[in-house]
Amino acid sequence: MSHGYGSSVPVVIRVQPPFAPPPDGRGPRDLPVRASIGDTRTDLRVGDNPITLPPGEWPIRIWLSYCGVKSGRAEITVDTRPGRPILLYYTTPRTIYNQGVLGYEPVERPGGETLALIYTLVPLIGLLAAVIAFLLLR
Repeated sequence: MSHGYGSSVPVVIRVQPPFAPPPDGRGPRDLPVRASIGDTRTDLRVGDNPITLPPGEWPIRIWLSYCGVKSGRAEITVDTRPGRPILLYYTTPRTIYNQGVLGYEPVERPGGETLALIYTLVPLIGLLAAVIAFLLLR
């Protein structure tokens, strides 16, 4: 990692909410969002997270912590030597089985195909188990 000389540069990491809040305010709890920037670890919150970095190239890694397991991993290297502020977007995946996205533009949440597969397979497996049980008990 190279670090140049000069003044610090503001970097903002904008975190999309992991889940849409239900209308009654109850429901799934947000998963903790963690970041590693260079050798420093920090927790991020939903919304804008301002961080000041000295000039240089900085690897930024972000993930969700799901029962102690890193999920929704995403990473990028930013160059703060030009001295301009940087805005990054972290988009959480739809499932814990997909990668997140960290980039300079907001994107659609990844994992829609995985979520559709889960919603299709679970009922089919239940139906198959019921049919097998019925056939065995005849």
